[in-house]
Amino acid sequence: MRAVDRKICYRVRPLVVAEEVVPIESKSTCFSSRQDAEIFAHSMVKGQKTPMVIEKLAPAGCWLQVLSVGI
Repeated sequence: MRAVDRKICYRVRPLVVAEEVVPIESKSTCFSSRQDAEIFAHSMVKGQKTPMVIEKLAPAGCWLQVLSVGI
Protein backbone atom coordinates (compact mmCIF):
# COMPACT_ATOMS: atom_id res chain seq x y z
CA MET A 1 0.00 0.00 0.00
CA ARG A 2 1.32 3.44 -0.85
CA ALA A 3 1.77 6.07 1.88
CA VAL A 4 -0.87 8.31 0.25
CA ASP A 5 -3.49 5.55 0.57
CA ARG A 6 -3.11 5.43 4.35
CA LYS A 7 -4.95 8.78 4.68
CA ILE A 8 -8.00 7.28 2.98
CA CYS A 9 -9.96 5.41 5.63
CA TYR A 10 -13.38 4.88 4.01
CA ARG A 11 -14.62 4.02 0.53
CA VAL A 12 -18.10 4.05 -0.95
CA ARG A 13 -19.02 1.72 -3.80
CA PRO A 14 -22.14 0.24 -5.37
CA LEU A 15 -23.50 -2.87 -3.66
CA VAL A 16 -23.08 -6.07 -5.65
CA VAL A 17 -25.92 -8.55 -5.10
CA ALA A 18 -24.81 -11.93 -3.69
CA GLU A 19 -21.23 -10.71 -3.31
CA GLU A 20 -19.06 -13.31 -1.60
CA VAL A 21 -15.68 -11.58 -1.68
CA VAL A 22 -14.97 -7.87 -1.24
CA PRO A 23 -13.11 -6.68 -4.33
CA ILE A 24 -9.69 -5.19 -3.60
CA GLU A 25 -9.92 -2.91 -6.60
CA SER A 26 -13.32 -1.48 -7.35
CA LYS A 27 -14.81 1.63 -8.84
CA SER A 28 -15.23 3.61 -5.64
CA THR A 29 -14.91 7.04 -4.06
CA CYS A 30 -12.69 7.40 -0.99
CA PHE A 31 -13.03 9.65 2.05
CA SER A 32 -11.03 10.42 5.17
CA SER A 33 -14.08 10.42 7.49
CA ARG A 34 -17.07 8.14 7.94
CA GLN A 35 -19.44 11.11 8.06
CA ASP A 36 -18.35 12.30 4.61
CA ALA A 37 -18.67 8.76 3.27
CA GLU A 38 -22.21 8.41 4.65
CA ILE A 39 -23.31 11.76 3.22
CA PHE A 40 -21.99 10.75 -0.21
CA ALA A 41 -23.61 7.29 -0.04
CA HIS A 42 -27.00 8.74 0.89
CA SER A 43 -26.79 11.27 -1.95
CA MET A 44 -25.96 8.49 -4.42
CA VAL A 45 -28.93 6.43 -3.25
CA LYS A 46 -31.27 9.41 -3.64
CA GLY A 47 -29.91 10.42 -7.04
CA GLN A 48 -29.32 7.07 -8.71
CA LYS A 49 -31.41 4.68 -6.57
CA THR A 50 -28.38 2.39 -6.38
CA PRO A 51 -27.65 0.64 -3.06
CA MET A 52 -24.21 1.60 -1.76
CA VAL A 53 -21.70 0.04 0.65
CA ILE A 54 -19.40 1.96 2.99
CA GLU A 55 -16.20 0.15 3.86
CA LYS A 56 -13.31 0.97 6.19
CA LEU A 57 -9.69 0.18 5.48
CA ALA A 58 -8.37 -2.18 8.17
CA PRO A 59 -4.77 -1.96 9.42
CA ALA A 60 -3.97 -5.20 7.57
CA GLY A 61 -4.97 -3.54 4.28
CA CYS A 62 -8.30 -5.24 3.63
CA TRP A 63 -11.67 -3.47 3.32
CA LEU A 64 -14.31 -4.17 5.98
CA GLN A 65 -17.99 -3.42 5.37
CA VAL A 66 -19.32 -0.84 7.83
CA LEU A 67 -22.72 0.07 6.44
CA SER A 68 -25.08 -0.65 3.57
CA VAL A 69 -27.28 2.22 2.38
CA GLY A 70 -30.41 1.97 0.25
CA ILE A 71 -31.24 -1.70 0.71
